[in-house]
Amino acid sequence: MSLSNCEACGKLFITKFEKRCKPCAQLLLDESHKVKDYVRNHPGATLIEVYHETGVSLQTIKDLIQSNE
Repeated sequence: MSLSNCEACGKLFITKFEKRCKPCAQLLLDESHKVKDYVRNHPGATLIEVYHETGVSLQTIKDLIQSNE
């Protein structure tokens, strides 16, 4: 175990291999579910539509697309 700073909020936390603290990891998981659900129900939606309808940041949506989640 080691100390690390969360890549999302900068908070110091104890980690083995995680890059985000538990609250930020949970937030990312919740946001990814929002995006997936919206895209599943609106397959032709644009990036901007997903952003406006889900409230998830553009950067998070782009990161999800790049990571193929």
